This record gives sequence, C-alpha cells and structure tokens, in this order.
Amino acid sequence: MRRTVLAGLLLLSLCACGSSAPIPRSTPAFGVALDGFPVTPAMLDAAKASTGLPVRLALFYVQWPENAAGPWDADMASLDASLKAVQDSGAVPCVTWEPMCIGQGGSEAVIPAAHILAGKYDAYIADFARQVRGFGSPVLLRLAHEMNLARYHWGSDAGGYGPESPRLYQALFRHVRAVFRAQGAQNALFVFCPNVDSIPAAAWNSASAYYPGHDSVDVLGMDGYNWGTAHTKATHGYDSSFRQFAEIFRPLFDELRTLAPGKPVMVFETASASNGGDKARWAAEAFDTAAAWGLWAVVWFEVDKELDWPLQKNAPANPVPSVRPHITDDPGWLARHLRVRP
Repeated sequence: MRRTVLAGLLLLSLCACGSSAPIPRSTPAFGVALDGFPVTPAMLDAAKASTGLPVRLALFYVQWPENAAGPWDADMASLDASLKAVQDSGAVPCVTWEPMCIGQGGSEAVIPAAHILAGKYDAYIADFARQVRGFGSPVLLRLAHEMNLARYHWGSDAGGYGPESPRLYQALFRHVRAVFRAQGAQNALFVFCPNVDSIPAAAWNSASAYYPGHDSVDVLGMDGYNWGTAHTKATHGYDSSFRQFAEIFRPLFDELRTLAPGKPVMVFETASASNGGDKARWAAEAFDTAAAWGLWAVVWFEVDKELDWPLQKNAPANPVPSVRPHITDDPGWLARHLRVRP
C-alpha cells in the first residue's frame, strides 16, 4: 500500500534561476545504492539489515533497450514493480538511467546522442515518462551520471569523447527532459550528477561545462569514493591514500553551489574502503560533514564490488551508533522537502 505522506510532496516550485538563501545545516536522509533490477522487497530488507540504518532513499540502475522500436513491456513492468517496492519500504526512489545497452557477456554499447536527438528513442522515453507519471509520487531521475568520466562517454563512443562532449550531453539531457514534460511527468525530478574527479582533467571536461541549465535540472548530485590505500602505482598508475569525505567532495560541492546556489545537493554514490584507515570513523565524519553542508541525502554504495564498500564490511567497529545521530529518522522528510515545477 502506498504511503500517502510521499504522495503529498508536490508543493511549491523550485526557483528557475537556482538562487536562494544559503541552505542551513540539516539532518540528511540515508540512502543505499542497490545492485540489480527489478528491485524487490527482499533486496530492500537486505539493505536495511546490512547497514543497520533507516533507508530513506533507494537508488537503482536501469539501462536503455538496444532496439529503439521496442517492445519494452517487461522493462516497464520491472520499473513499476521497483518504484512500488521502494515506496512501500518507506523510501524515495532514485533511478540512475543509463543511455546504454548491455549485450551478451556484459558488453556495453552507448546509445549515440544523434539517435536520441533525432527522436529514435522518443517512444521509449515517453513510455518511461508515462510510467513515472502513473506512479504519482516523486522519482529522482539521475540521467547519464558521471558524465565527466571518460569511462562513460555518454552519447558517443570512447574515441569521440572530447571537447564536443559537454554540448552533446546538454542537448541529450534537455531532449529527454522535454519529452518527460510533454508527457506530464511532473513528479520526475531530474538530477545532474558529475563525479568528484574529471577524467581527463582537461578544461573542457569540468563538471560545470556539462550543466544543462537551471530550467532542466531540479537536483544537484555528486559521486565520489574513498579508495583508501587500495590503488598502487604498479597496478593502477598511482598510489591512493585514505581521504576524508570533506577532502573528496569539497571542490565539487563548492563548484555546484556557485553554479546553482539554491538547488538541493545530494551525494548519490559514496563509500569507504577499509584499507589504510578507520572506516567506521570515516562514515561518521562523512555524515556529520553532509549535515553541516546542508546536503539533503547521502547514498551509500551498499554493493560488494571492487572493494569492501558495504557499510559494515571490514569496519573496525560498528559504524551505526556514530552515523545515526547525523541522519534523519523521519520517513517523510526527503519527500516533503523535494519540489517540482509546474
């Protein structure tokens, strides 16, 4: 049964210019990033059990179909089931919507921006928008995240990632947004979410260069991880170090605050390795910093991938008691504070 408190979030509009008074200290919502689609109640229960914290935002990943002509009924059914499962668990859903398709063996193929801008995927985008609209409650839509990483090169192949990429990204983002608005999916809040580090570190590849504009973005996001001492020059080309949350996120946070001072900021992917430092203390300091900065939510990457990212895995002490004071226990806090424009 859907929670009516979430359905009541369609309140006042965000200012289109993105300016307002500084956002005060807050108690951010705790979220988790999940591996797998569709999202099931069992996955959400497992995330709550493994973190030991109240999950108020649940993020999951959805790729686009290879065939722009469809059918994609199964995909839409999975989306609907996932949104309902997240809401029934007491969380707000965040869809990381990746314009690429996954082939056999896990190979990735990015959808060309030219195909999207020419309208070849408009039927799929419109169907997705109607599914979100029918859900009725807020959905954070993190479209083509971490666009400042060559690893994704949204809209082009790897060889085409370069000075034209920001312009292509902006056009792609605005096009998808326009289709959603044409379908009346006002409950979709579009997230602009760069990575804390731009790779390559070129002038054309700054996070700000990709920004689609105040009228196209509802929420600002950041992704970044503490890799500890897991990376070495011999295997990765550099020696990583155990870095605190503030050190990792401060430069991008300042850049986004300058770019759009009045828009809410959230961290949509973060976690800490245990190599080289105290993971439990890192987590506590991370959420304390997030509260001091007025972040609305912090999403922990609760996936055992690459490193020991899950919150309690290999932590020297249970991080829950030190994290809990810095997050909200109010199940409706995030939904009430989100806004959409008419």
